[in-house]
Amino acid sequence: MTIKIRMRGKVKGPIAEVKALIKHPMESGVRMNKKTGKPYPAKYIESVSITVNGTEAVTSQWSGAVSANPYLAVKLTATKGDKIAISLTDNMGETGTSQITLK
Repeated sequence: MTIKIRMRGKVKGPIAEVKALIKHPMESGVRMNKKTGKPYPAKYIESVSITVNGTEAVTSQWSGAVSANPYLAVKLTATKGDKIAISLTDNMGETGTSQITLK
C-alpha cells in the first residue's frame, strides 16, 4: 500500500511555497487498544525528502510524535515550470511519492 500525498505549490518571485497533505495514521506505538489492552503497533513516517528538478532541497526525519494525516508546508527557491517532488518512507517500509510542476 502506498502513502497518499496531495500537493500544491505557488510561486512568488524567486520563492515557491509548497503545501502537502499526507494521508497516514502516524501511530506512535504507545496508545492502547481499549478492547484488548495491548498497544497499537507503531506506524509512522520516518523520512521525508523534497526535490526541485531532481536536486534534493529538503530532507527530514520524523517520528511517532507527528500527528495523524500531517500537513507539510515549506518555502523553496524555485521558479515557474520547476518540478517539485516529495518522497516518504514509513517504519513499515511503505512509501509514497507525489510530484507537481509549479505554475
